[in-house]
Amino acid sequence: MVQHNLKAESAIVIAASVCIFLTFYFSYLSLQAFDDALKRQFVLLALVSLLAGVMIFGCLAVYFGIRKIFVKAEFSGIQEAQKSEN
Repeated sequence: MVQHNLKAESAIVIAASVCIFLTFYFSYLSLQAFDDALKRQFVLLALVSLLAGVMIFGCLAVYFGIRKIFVKAEFSGIQEAQKSEN
């Protein structure tokens, strides 16, 4: 189960990295475009990619926070059970 979690976490990090890369790529393309309408579309795509990357990263941070809380709660529960046995 641990390896499955690591694969999911890696996939999430890769997705966030791709979104951030697309932000820079679309920004670069907006600088290279000649037509104003095309520039606006590239800037909009860059903004959407940035927001998607930030949201994915935020979800990953929340996931790690929740996982850390549950691990602490489980660990303290195990310690309490061991103390009551002794």
